[in-house]
Parts: sequence; C-alpha cells; structure tokens
Amino acid sequence: MNEHRVSRINAWTEDGILSRAAGDALVQWSSEPGLAAYRDEIDALVDAGDTDELEDAFGSVLSFGTGGIRSRMGPGPNRLNTRTVGLAAQGLARYVIGMLGRGDGDREGAGRHGDRVGAREGDGHGGDGRGGDGRGGENRCGLVGARGVVVAWDTRRNSELFAKETAGVLAANGIQVLIFDGFRSTPALSFAVRELRAAAGVMISASHNPPGDNGFKVYGPDGGQVVAPRDGDITREMRRVGEIRRIDYEDGLRSGLIRIIGRDLDERYIGVLSEMTLAGGRDVRLVYTPLHGVGMTSVSAALDELGYGDVHYVDEQVVPDGAFSTLDHGIANPEKPAAFRLGLITAAEVGADLVLASDPDADRIGCALPLPDRGWEASPEELSLNGHQIGVLLCHYILSRKQAAGTLPPRGLFCKTLVTSDLAAIIARSFGLEVIDDLPVGFKHVGAAIDGMPQDMTFVFGTEESHGYLADARIRDKEAATGILLAEYAALAKEEGRTLRDELDDIYRTYGYFREVQRSVALPGAEGARRIEGMMAALRETPPERIGGRAVCRVIDRQCGQALDLRTGTTTPVDGDRADILIFTFSESGHTRVIARPSGTEPTVKCYVSAASVDIAGTRVAIDGLAESILSAMIDLCEGIKRT
Repeated sequence: MNEHRVSRINAWTEDGILSRAAGDALVQWSSEPGLAAYRDEIDALVDAGDTDELEDAFGSVLSFGTGGIRSRMGPGPNRLNTRTVGLAAQGLARYVIGMLGRGDGDREGAGRHGDRVGAREGDGHGGDGRGGDGRGGENRCGLVGARGVVVAWDTRRNSELFAKETAGVLAANGIQVLIFDGFRSTPALSFAVRELRAAAGVMISASHNPPGDNGFKVYGPDGGQVVAPRDGDITREMRRVGEIRRIDYEDGLRSGLIRIIGRDLDERYIGVLSEMTLAGGRDVRLVYTPLHGVGMTSVSAALDELGYGDVHYVDEQVVPDGAFSTLDHGIANPEKPAAFRLGLITAAEVGADLVLASDPDADRIGCALPLPDRGWEASPEELSLNGHQIGVLLCHYILSRKQAAGTLPPRGLFCKTLVTSDLAAIIARSFGLEVIDDLPVGFKHVGAAIDGMPQDMTFVFGTEESHGYLADARIRDKEAATGILLAEYAALAKEEGRTLRDELDDIYRTYGYFREVQRSVALPGAEGARRIEGMMAALRETPPERIGGRAVCRVIDRQCGQALDLRTGTTTPVDGDRADILIFTFSESGHTRVIARPSGTEPTVKCYVSAASVDIAGTRVAIDGLAESILSAMIDLCEGIKRT
C-alpha cells in the first residue's frame, strides 16, 4: 500500500471515521507479505472511500454464532478468507490437542439432560447412537490427534480452497485429517465424524446464505455442532493464535497426515438414509432439485437406493454452481418459495405429485404440492409448504407408522426449537413421546438434547422451523434426505386417492389449526450489532402491554430465565437454556405468541408469530389474519425502536 493510502487510513482513524482497531488491521493487511493476495481489493475499497465496508470488514473479528462462523468472503479479520479460515483451523487444532491431551475426547459439552458423550457408534436402524469404549484421546499411531478431524465442503465458491487450507493447518499441528474426495452434505459430515470415531469435524459451507458468503462449522466427537461453552472455548483459542502453522495440502497427502475418506463410508451413509423408510409405497411422481448444491450425493442417492423410479430432476440446477445462477439473487434457500420456480415448471410439465428441493449443503429440505383446483398453475407462495407444515407432516407420518408397526419405543424423545410450531409437539405428546419443545434456535441444540438423553430413551424425531428435520440419531444434524419420507407419505396417500394436503387438513381437524409467520428487522453495518442489542434491551425494559390490538399475557425472557405476568405483575422462573430471546404470549397455553430474537447469522432481529385455533376460536381465515396483524404490529414496534 502506498504512502497516500496509509495517510488516508490514518486520517480516517484520527477523525474517528474508522476505529483504531480497523485502522491498525487495515495497515497490517496491506503490508504483510502473506496477505498480498488481498491487496488489490483493499486498495479499491480505500480508493473508493468505502469506510463503512472497511470498518465492518476490519474493525472486528469473526466469532461463533448459531451456525459456527459464517460471513461474507473478502479481505479483513471479519470476513471469510484463507487467513481467517487458517486462524479458525489453528484455534481448532489447539482446542483438539488440549481436548485429547486431557483424555476427554469422548466428551463434548453438556446436553440439556446430561453430559454429551460423543464419538460413539450407532446400534442399528433408528437407534439412539449409544455405545463406545471410552478410550478418549488414545493415541494409536503417534499423531497428536490420532482419532483425526473430518473435513468436508459444499459447492460454494472457495469451499474446496478453504477445506484444503483447514486440512493443511490441522495436519501441520500433527492432527490426522480425514477428508472427502469431493463435495458432500453437512449431515454426511456429521455421520462421518461418528462413524470414523473422529475427535471433531469441520464443514465448509454457508448453508443457504447468499453466494458471496461462506462458513466454517465445527462438529464435536458426537457428530453434533459444538454448543456452549465449547464454541466459546474454540473462539478464545482462535484469538490466542500467534502463528498459523500449515503444510501444503499435497505434501500432507504424501506424508499420510491427510487421508482421503473411502467410498465405503458413502455407502454406509446412504444405507442409514435408506433405513429411514417406513413403508414400501413408491408409486409417486416427484421432481427433485439440489439447487446447485450437494444433494445429488445424499437425497438423490437415497431415492435411487429406495427404488423411486419416477424422479425428475431440474437439469439446470443439478449442475454444481457456487453462484447459484438460476436462482433469484443467487438465494438457494428452500425456505423461500421463489427457489421452487424452475422446479414448479418441471412439475407442471411432467404432472408431478410433489417437488422436493434441498439447500446447497443438503441439510434443509423444502416441499411444494399442487393445489386441488389448479394443480401447478399457481404462485410458488401458494404451492410451497412452510417449515412448520413439513415438520408437522413428518412428525405425524413417522409416529403413526411406527405406532401401527409396533415400533414406537417405550421412551421416545421428540425435540423442537421454541420458534417451531407447537402443533408438532402436541402430536408427539398424543403418541406418548417425551417432548422437549423449548430449545434455543439452532439445530445444534437438538443434537445436544439427543446426546444428553437418559440411557433408556430413544430419539424419534426432531424439527425446526427453518426446514430442518432429523429422524435417525446416527446423524446429529438436520438432514435434507428426511424428505424422502414425504415422498413415501405422498405415495401411500396416493394409493387412497388422497394428497399430502388432505393429510395436513386432517391433522388440523384433529389437533387444531396453527398459523406461523415470520419477518425480520434489518440493522446492517458496523453499528448493527450495537443497535440490535439496544432494540432487545428496549423491549425488555418497556415490554408492550398490547400488540396488534391483543393484550399480552406474559413476557418470557429466556436470557434471565424469568416470566413476567403483565396481568398480575408477578415474576416466576422459567426452565430451559439461556438465550437472547423474548416471548410475548397472548394466551395461557402460549400457543398464540410472538417471539423476538437476534439472528445468529444475519444482522437482523427476527420476529416469529404463532396463532392457534386451540387458543382462539375462529376460521382459518381469521387465524391467518390474526397472525398477520400481530406480526405487522410487532414489526412496527421494532421499526419504531430502530428509528429512536
């Protein structure tokens, strides 16, 4: 960087336009030889005077959020690049070495109902993953981390580069690296960690984020994403790193420090997916799209294994493409109806019964169904199901089929996050399952709950509103291939002249109608985090007594574990994990409510509304209207705070 640019940075710092941290980091990144690859990008930002971007990219450092580290790619300590990935890998190496040195490699964090005991083998179809020999950090071949760290990546731009950077850093620290020979799904990584009895796993992916993002997700020996306090421990190790040790990836392969995972593991993984089947029906015509991601290695492979012969693919989206070029704004997210656009065209052409779509790392699944009166001639918003509805269908199907077959366990566990529809929990209780229905947002908490189960309990199903589902504890993260059960359910319904929409209607008639809607308030930029904190503080200090014309019964603050009854002024303790979440309920049951929480991956405050006929008598139209009115009022309230 020339003297003119340095003096300009110094002037911005002296004038308070840039923080001292951002100015110092900019000068460092502009002068270090090892960071020369980013110099042109930095120079362009300085020349353009883009101080907001410079402050955001250089004024802070990445840390673990809901999905590990996830960020835009680019130069700076607050962006994903080879330097920050190297720091993350070096911090993980320090953590793994310390963990194995303590001999606690089979213990990772604490689940809600007990210690998390990891790196254990499953015990068969639908089992709870119990077992293991407790050897902890035994070193059988002279390496520091003989049990190894599994590394995988998806189809995003730079994912393979970052995966190999991670492998080179881990190997340079004497840790055995086990890496796939190409892109794989996130749940495949979770399975591999458990199956290979690894000390940890790393997934390079930003899931369904925009194409300019990427991420670094860490998994414990149980195959689940790391949870508190371990995520904080790894972040602290990252920040203590003085030197990033690395070896060339090819040198690591030649030395044996880096090893390629064999194809037999893929076969075992697909075998687990195919064992989820609960019936033999396959007479269904479906369209599947991986949205340019890795789903052909998991969802498609499982469909083939199970004998689905009438599967049609969206050819343009089968092609791996980190730009997600066929999708609006590059958003490959099955939560968004727009992601189904090409899939719906294919469905109309072939007369499909349903469309399935998975996100880039194939841990989320979406579903669209034709309408009874118009078929596929409707908008994506009308045709696609939301994450709550899919979870309800899967829950009801799995439990009813297992009950009919006599395979429901004596003590079965159902889990969901607290922003996910209560209808699934009501169904689970009706089948006699034990229920954890108030987990913090993030499927990693479902994994932690599974790992903390009592010995006589068996995990049956877990769901979250953002299209995450799991039906087999041999995997410890959400699994897009759970969607094959939707195809199976649709095939059985078709035999009876019915559809999944008919099945969903029957569920509503039996258990009550629930409507869930969600919207976010964006607070981007360098000041975003501070303003988000201020918005949540304002909602805590002066909770609204009415929202959308309805009186608030209780305000539940999961951060302090207290519930305030606005009718009586009394405060009572609330069980559950601590999280920055506020819940405003409009009924005694709490099924009708609005929840506010900061996103762990985006600069937003998310608002989730649920309205239920079990609380408030009314037609579906009335309940839908109630949900929308509460949401609009809550967004208006947050926007008002935002402007102050």
